Amino acid sequence: MSAAGGRGAAPPPPPPPPPRPQASVAQGTKHIQAISPVEEAKLYSMIQSYERDFRTKGVNQHEQYFSDLSEETDSSGNQFSVCLEEEPLRQNLSPHARFMDKHQMILKELSLQLESRSQENCLPQNLSEHDMRRLTEEALMQKATLQEKLLEAEMAVSSTEMFLPTFKETVLGITNACNLSTSDVIKISKQEDLLLKELEAFRYAKELLLHLLQTTDHKEVSSERIDILMQKLVETETEIDALKKEMLERERHIQELSSQLQLEKANARKADHLSKSVEAVQGHLQYQIKRKEMENSQLQTKIQSLEKKITEWKFQIGEHKHQILALKKTSEQKKNALKKATRVQKQRAERSEAAVENVASKIKEREVKLSEILSASSVWKNYHEKAVEEKMVLEIKTETLKKQITNLSEELENIEDRRRISNKEILGKLNSVNSETENIHLENARLKASLAVLENNTVSAEAELLVLQEKAKQQENLVEQYGTQVQKLQMEAEGLKTRYKTALNENKITEAKYLQIDKTPAPFHRVELSSSQMEDSNSSLRGHSLQEENLNIQKKYEDLKRQLEKMELQNEVLAHQLANQEKSLQHNELQLKEKFTEYGALTRQLEAALEEGRKMVSEEMEKMSSKEQTLQTKILDLETELRERQEEHKQLVCKVNHSQKHHEVCLKELGHRLQKSENHNQSIQNYIKFLKSSYITMFG
Repeated sequence: MSAAGGRGAAPPPPPPPPPRPQASVAQGTKHIQAISPVEEAKLYSMIQSYERDFRTKGVNQHEQYFSDLSEETDSSGNQFSVCLEEEPLRQNLSPHARFMDKHQMILKELSLQLESRSQENCLPQNLSEHDMRRLTEEALMQKATLQEKLLEAEMAVSSTEMFLPTFKETVLGITNACNLSTSDVIKISKQEDLLLKELEAFRYAKELLLHLLQTTDHKEVSSERIDILMQKLVETETEIDALKKEMLERERHIQELSSQLQLEKANARKADHLSKSVEAVQGHLQYQIKRKEMENSQLQTKIQSLEKKITEWKFQIGEHKHQILALKKTSEQKKNALKKATRVQKQRAERSEAAVENVASKIKEREVKLSEILSASSVWKNYHEKAVEEKMVLEIKTETLKKQITNLSEELENIEDRRRISNKEILGKLNSVNSETENIHLENARLKASLAVLENNTVSAEAELLVLQEKAKQQENLVEQYGTQVQKLQMEAEGLKTRYKTALNENKITEAKYLQIDKTPAPFHRVELSSSQMEDSNSSLRGHSLQEENLNIQKKYEDLKRQLEKMELQNEVLAHQLANQEKSLQHNELQLKEKFTEYGALTRQLEAALEEGRKMVSEEMEKMSSKEQTLQTKILDLETELRERQEEHKQLVCKVNHSQKHHEVCLKELGHRLQKSENHNQSIQNYIKFLKSSYITMFG
C-alpha cells in the first residue's frame, strides 16, 4: 500500500503562504507595513479553515486510531503485543495532543486578533488622540501576546522535535513486535500522512505568525533572532524531509507485508486443497480398516476353531498315551507269565529227563536178564539134545513165546502207527505255528515299513513346518514394515491436519482483515485486485505442488494396498497348508490306531498258540508217562522233538524279546515324536497368539 492512497482520503493542503515582505532584515532597519483588509480577510479565512480541518480531522482521527487499535488488539485474543504497548503510545502521544490543543488556542487567539484588526481598519480614520493612544496600547499588548505565542510555537516545535524520534521508535517497535494486518498498516499510513499534513500546516501557521509579526511590528526585530528562527525552520524542514524518507521506507515495508499476506492466502488455499485430499484419503483408509477388521474377525474365528481342534488333538494324544501305558503294563504281565511258563516247562523237562533215565536203567536190566535167559536157553538146548521131554517143553514155551512176540510186534506196529499219526498232527501244528510266526514276521516287517513311512512323513512335516515358520517370520517382518509405513502415513496425515487447522485460523484472520479492507475506498480495492491476482497465481503454483504431493501419496497407498493383497494371498496359502497338514496328521493317527489294533490281535494269536502248545506238551507228557515201558523208541523221538521244540521256543522267546524291545524303542520314539508334536503345537499356539496380538495392535 502506498502513501498516496492514504493522502487521497485526506483533506487538501492549505494554500501556500503569502510572499514575505521585502525587507533588509540583516541590516536591522525598521519596517512598518500596514495589512490591507483583503489580506486580513484572507488570513482570517485561512486560519478558520485550518482550525475547522484540525478540529474535525486531526484530533478525531488520532482518537479513532487509538480506539481502533484497542478494539483490534482486544478482538484478536491478545495475539500481538500491541495491547501492552498502547498505554506507552498514549503517553508518548500525549505531548503531541497537548501541542495540538495549544496550537488550536493560538489559532483562536490569532483569529480574534485578526477580527479586532479588521474592525480597527474598518473604523473611521478621524479618531481622536485618546483613541489613537488606546489603539497603540492595544497594538503593543497584541505584539506582546504575539511574541508570547511565537515563543509557545517554538516550544511546540521543540516538543515535536522531541516527540518525533520517540514516535518513530514506537511505530518501529509495533511493526517489529507483531505481524500487523493490512487494515493496521493502512491506518498507520493514514496517520503518518495526517501528521505530515499537520506539520506542513503548522509550518504554514508559523510562517503566518512570522508574517504577522513582521507586518504588525512597529519596532525593530533583531536580525539575529530572525536568523535563529530561520535556521530552526530549515532544521524542521530537513527533519520533515527525513520523516518523508522514513515514510517511504515504511511504505516499502507495508508492501512487503502485503506480499507476505498474499503468500499466506495462497498457503491457506493450498492447505484447503490438502485438507480435502487428506479427508478423501482418510475415508478410503477407514474403509480399508473396516475391511481389515472384518477379515481379522474371520481370522479370529478360524484361529478359535484351530485352537479347539488342537485341544481335541491334545486330548486324543493323552488318550493314546494312556493306551500305550496300558499296553506296556499288559506286555509286562505277559512277559512275567511267559517267564513263569518257561520255568514250569524247564521243571517238567528235568522231570521227564529223570524218568527217561530211569526207563533206560530198567531197559538195561531187562537186556541183562534177556542175555542171561539166552545163555540159559543155549544151555538148555545143549541139554535138549540130551532130553526130549525137556525139548518138548521148550518147544511149547517157544511157541508161547512166539505168540507173545507176535502180539508184541502187533502192539509195536499199532504204537508206531499212533506215533506217526501224532507226529503228523504235531508237524501240522508246528507248520501252522511256523506259518503264524511267518505271518507275524511279515506283519512286523509291514509295521516297520509303516513306521519308516510315518518317520519320513514326520520328517517332511517338520521340514514343512520349519519352512512355514520361516515364511511366518518373513510375514511378521513385512507386517512390521507395513505397520511402520502406516504410522508414517498417520503422522503425515496428522501434520496435514495441523497445517489445515492453522490454515483455517489464518483464513479466518484474513477474512476478518478483508472485511475491514472492504470498508476502505476505491484505491485500496485496486490494490486488493492486484493482490488477489497474485494470490491466484500463488494458489495455482501451490495447487500444482499439492497435486504432486497427492500423487505421491496415492502411489504410496497403492503400493501398500498391493503388498497387503500379497500378504492376504500368502495367508490363504498358509491356511491351506495348515489344513492339509491337519488332514495328514489325522490320517497318520488313524493308521497308528489300526496298527495298534493289529498288534493287539497278533499278541492274542501268539498267546492262543502258546497255550495250545502248552496243552499239547502236557498231553504228550501224560502219554509218555503212561507208555514208558513200551515206547522207548518213541521216547527218544520225543526227546529229540522236545529239544527241537525247546530250541524253537528259545528262538521264539528271543524273537518275542527282540520284538518287545523293538516295540519299546518304537514306543519311545513315538513318545518323543508326540512330545515334539506337542512342542510344535505349543509353538503354533504361541505364534497364533502373537498374530492375534499383532493384529489387535495393528487394526484394533
